[in-house]
Amino acid sequence: MAKSPNTGSNFNGYSYSFTQKYPNWDNPFVNAMFQHQDNQPKHPPLTEEQRIETANELAWLDWVESEFIQDMLTYPDAEAIINKVMKQGE
Repeated sequence: MAKSPNTGSNFNGYSYSFTQKYPNWDNPFVNAMFQHQDNQPKHPPLTEEQRIETANELAWLDWVESEFIQDMLTYPDAEAIINKVMKQGE
């Protein structure tokens, strides 16, 4: 695949940069939010059983989508709502 010409920090003569300035900002409310987030306990790593369960759930959702949702030609629930709204407008 060809590399996009706009992947660097220079777009056709325009340059850009970004610096997150909020942690050093002299706003007590914003600084308190950052400190609160930093002090939150981190989620413990998943066990092997949890990883397998998560992988199985994602695989199930992928299968349901490929077998049912992607092949749907109509969406009966959505059509019923649209018909109800259209009838109320008459």
